[in-house]
Parts: sequence; C-alpha cells; structure tokens
Amino acid sequence: MCVIGLGALLLSVGVGRFVFSHHLRLIDALYCCLTVAPAAFLLIVFDYVLHHARLVSVIPLVAAGVLAFSYPVFNVALGLALIGMIVGPALSNRKSENHLRP
Repeated sequence: MCVIGLGALLLSVGVGRFVFSHHLRLIDALYCCLTVAPAAFLLIVFDYVLHHARLVSVIPLVAAGVLAFSYPVFNVALGLALIGMIVGPALSNRKSENHLRP
C-alpha cells in the first residue's frame, strides 16, 4: 500500500504542476504516455541495483528525483509506473483465481 500511495502522490503532484502552469496540451499527454516505459525501466534498474549493490542504489534514486523535480511529465509517468507495477499483477492474479474456482 505504501508504494501505491507514493505512486498516487507522484501522479497527483505531476498533474498539479500541469494544472497550475495552465498549459496541458495534447502533446504533453502524449509525452506522459510515452514516458511511462522509461520510468518503468528506471524502476526495474533501481530494483536490480538495490538487490545486487545496495550502496550504488542511490544513483538511480537520485536520477529519478532529478527527473521528477525537473519535468512534470516524468512525475506523472513515474506515478503511473509505480501504480501499474503493483496493481497490474494483483488484478491478473485475481482474474486467474476466479478461473480456478468451480
């Protein structure tokens, strides 16, 4: 639940930055959609580095922080990637459990 909360916080901060700047255009929405894949890849790299070299795991974390601070598009994408990495497998497990019941 903590990861979903962090993802929702990042998503709402990114959306809030777009709302307060008053310039959410269609191209910004497209950039948000296209940035979800690199944000998810950054999360996968962070997870790999965290498991194999804990001291170096600060580097992807700092990179994600700099990108999230600089670009509201990356805030939205990182929030969606965090939420999707938790909710997606949970929904697929729920669907497969319903098929196993008689």
